Amino acid sequence: MSSAKKRPYKISLISTHGTGKTTLCYEVAAELKKRGLKVKVFSEIAASAFEQGIPINETTTLPAQLYIMMQHIAEELRATILNYQVVVCDRSVFDNLVYMERRCGENPFIREFLRGYAENFPYDVIYKLPMVGELVDDGIRNAHSREFQEDIYNRLNGLLADLNIKHRTLPAPNTELRREWADLIVQETLAAIKQAPAPALAAAAPVP
Repeated sequence: MSSAKKRPYKISLISTHGTGKTTLCYEVAAELKKRGLKVKVFSEIAASAFEQGIPINETTTLPAQLYIMMQHIAEELRATILNYQVVVCDRSVFDNLVYMERRCGENPFIREFLRGYAENFPYDVIYKLPMVGELVDDGIRNAHSREFQEDIYNRLNGLLADLNIKHRTLPAPNTELRREWADLIVQETLAAIKQAPAPALAAAAPVP
């Protein structure tokens, strides 16, 4: 079997802050673990960086954002080295780039580095959470600035288009708990790794 086939099935949940990514990561991982899969999930690296006193958001710096970015990459690679079957990433390397460029400006070298990284260690699926409902206070980002949240979301959309990054926008949820998001991702993951068939799912229109 080639090394490419041995790598984990890697899922990334992306979006602006306060959209419920971290909660969804752990819900998906818990359901997959119930099915006997070896799953690695790691939450947003900015959270641990913030706790260490590393500046983020409006006060961040280029070294701070590069530290967060490299730590995120290191976690993804560690999961590959340790032979996890599924890796669930809270954010992707592209989210980190958006926060960096918002504060520090566009950096062509870093863009090309991340494009090359993602080509060599690809995400199998990138799910983008839409901006719906109230902004969730995660204790890290500015939970009172809708403008900040929307700016990151719009910048992320622009970056994905510029770099031609394939992704799927999750459908608008029908319930407050958004349980259908976890169900959809779990079904598609099981089908992709051939553990169980997933029912046909209607394609949802992207949420702007």
